[in-house]
Amino acid sequence: MRICLASSKKNEKLFLSDHCSSDTNNMRIKGKHKGLVFRPYRWLAFIIVAFMACCIGYSCSGSDKDEIVLAPEYRMPSDHVFVGDKKCQSCHTEQWDEWKMSHHHFAMAPATDETVLGDFNDVSFSTGYEQYRFFREDGRFLVEAPGPDGRQQTYQVKYTFGWEPLQQYLVDFGDGKYQALHASWDTERQQWFTLYPDEQIRPGDWLHWTGGAMNWNTMCADCHSTNLRQRYDPEMDAFDTKWSHITVSCEACHGPGADHVALMTSDKADHVDIEQIRSSITLALNATQAEELNSCAPCHSLRQKLTDDYLHGDAFLDHYNPQLPHPPLYHADGQILEEVFEYGSFLQSKMYMEGVRCTDCHNPHSLQLKANVTNNALCMQCHEPRYNTLEHHFHQINTEASQCVSCHMPGRYYMEIDFRRDHSFRVPRPDLSKNFGTPNACNNCHTNRSFEWASNAVNEWYGEDRTFHYSEVFVEANSGDTGAIRDLKQLIRDQSQPEIVRATAVWFLGQFPDRYYDDESLQVIREALDSESALIRSSAANIVDNYPDEWKMALLQDHVNDPVRSVRISVMSTLAGFEADDIERHLRQPFTDALMEYQEYLQVNHYFPGGQMNLGRFYERQGKTDSAISAYTLALEKDPFLHAARLNLAHLYNRNGNNDRARELLTEVTTMEPDFGDAWYSLGLILAEMGQLESAATKLQRAAELLPENSRVQYNKAIALQSLGRPAEAETAYLGAIALEPDHPDYHYGLVTLYLQQGEPEKALHHAEIMDRLLPDHPGIRQLLDNIKQQF
Repeated sequence: MRICLASSKKNEKLFLSDHCSSDTNNMRIKGKHKGLVFRPYRWLAFIIVAFMACCIGYSCSGSDKDEIVLAPEYRMPSDHVFVGDKKCQSCHTEQWDEWKMSHHHFAMAPATDETVLGDFNDVSFSTGYEQYRFFREDGRFLVEAPGPDGRQQTYQVKYTFGWEPLQQYLVDFGDGKYQALHASWDTERQQWFTLYPDEQIRPGDWLHWTGGAMNWNTMCADCHSTNLRQRYDPEMDAFDTKWSHITVSCEACHGPGADHVALMTSDKADHVDIEQIRSSITLALNATQAEELNSCAPCHSLRQKLTDDYLHGDAFLDHYNPQLPHPPLYHADGQILEEVFEYGSFLQSKMYMEGVRCTDCHNPHSLQLKANVTNNALCMQCHEPRYNTLEHHFHQINTEASQCVSCHMPGRYYMEIDFRRDHSFRVPRPDLSKNFGTPNACNNCHTNRSFEWASNAVNEWYGEDRTFHYSEVFVEANSGDTGAIRDLKQLIRDQSQPEIVRATAVWFLGQFPDRYYDDESLQVIREALDSESALIRSSAANIVDNYPDEWKMALLQDHVNDPVRSVRISVMSTLAGFEADDIERHLRQPFTDALMEYQEYLQVNHYFPGGQMNLGRFYERQGKTDSAISAYTLALEKDPFLHAARLNLAHLYNRNGNNDRARELLTEVTTMEPDFGDAWYSLGLILAEMGQLESAATKLQRAAELLPENSRVQYNKAIALQSLGRPAEAETAYLGAIALEPDHPDYHYGLVTLYLQQGEPEKALHHAEIMDRLLPDHPGIRQLLDNIKQQF
């Protein structure tokens, strides 16, 4: 969409799905960190966000391309047979005993007297706006709770979920669906509490306990049971979910054990070597770091599911797309914020770069730490003793303040009471906190002290010089400072940095869409697309989406047959609007295969609101407007507060000439979420296009108040004010845009046109000369300068 109020050179588009649908497509951030709610969809465009499997597919032949058909039921290959943990116990007694006391073992269980920890002795619990009653009847555990219509109903608790510090409860919702209650049991305080103490989530909201966010089958089941298959029937809106073991058993990590059992009980058992053992089971003794991450990451990362056919031993990135460590799910410097689990922070660390494995610190069976952290014994397994001295940490020995983890692994509470640590193992940087507001370990403890106080203390102890850390670039880029662009390019090319850091630098570069069209930026992106790291290649493929169509194909066509599925999915997300005939002949079959694979990925995630939003985006790019409208509409039926889908739908109506409907949708967003700045901005642009300039200026003013760091908002507000004949206000807005982004030629050109209209060629000349410095040898600017000088 273009605002034709002045000679703006860039198209001002509505808040596109690329801004709204992250790598965790369905995640809607509301309130604090809620465990189940933030479980990756096991979605945002980018966020986060993420989904679970489903069982519909799409025909890709001829005119039936939009037809939804049942896909064949997935079946585990015949040689992948699960045998159960009892088989493991017979030979691995010590490991089995450790596992029996672990959180993995207690991940899920039938509700019995032995497994239910909560008080069901006819007790009532109020969240302040909803009432629960927990009681027993005929040996069953029952709960009276508000149903989908808001009326109190009685449900049977069929399963427990988790063990400590909290236990959740799954109720039978019929049609094979199980829902997790918001009301949970605090095992330490021995009391009921709610996951949402500061929110009033009503029935009909996707986040309500009866909504999709708390659905066990799709949101959490595959990480709490072994070999789980969701088996969703979309026509009946029902599940027939199956598993091999109800909880996280031995084979959840080691894979199906039949081959291993057969090998170790055969006549050759006494003569097998380690390689034979390794080939019969996943994660055998002395597994590599990559092997461990391929096994642990699917459940210890915030990720988007790409397939429904993961097999143990497969590469993580062939089945999942992990969330990169950037806002809004991480702090600007990469520290954990929302419930992102461990993978995204661990891959940022020096520990990861040095080959440290999960099992170097964690017993893989008991899940306990291998040594004490209170006296730093765990860290001293590898680190020099001098780090465990007063001279290093400057805190009293044998106190919590002197523990390595207190400074280098700060944490946050999730699900209200579950404390989890950041695994990026970073040095506290209160200096960055002082300038950018990011958290730091010092002020986490010294809450009554300022960032400046902490920064001064660090300077006094360790000096003012700091070893470079990528977070310095990230926080600068997140502030919108275009000076960070050069540093981002350097960071992308710095092979000494962790791959996930370089991939995130690519993402940050993509947040400056007007600033990476130059030859150097193009070269950096080409290099990223050719990187040895799949994470970097995938991130680069995503930001190419901001380029003109002719550039997209030129940059990406050689990557449609990338060896890693997550990269191919990112490539096809960008190329989804192209046809096979648009690509070089020798790449047409790989393109067709990758497009089919991309549609299968959409199929896997269609159950979720964000999945339908991505499906709408795909149909939109395919030119199938009616199908796109249907998908966006279904996304909103599933989650009425998924405003990203409503914004995408508004954009679609705008592109098809129905601005009245687009305006209605955007007005709905601003009514439902008055502080959503991007909705006000998009609404202002729509109204400007409709010629309703007074109303547009009002909406753009509101957007500027909510998005004070967005220079484009100030710029478009200036154009509207200029067109309304309010030059003084327009000048102020143009100068505001320039203050935020001094080197943007569009903003200076806006002032040139304004000053020329006002008969002030001297001021116009000043800004035209700035444009000339920014874009040397541009013939249009040279002509503009000559025209202005003729007015003197």
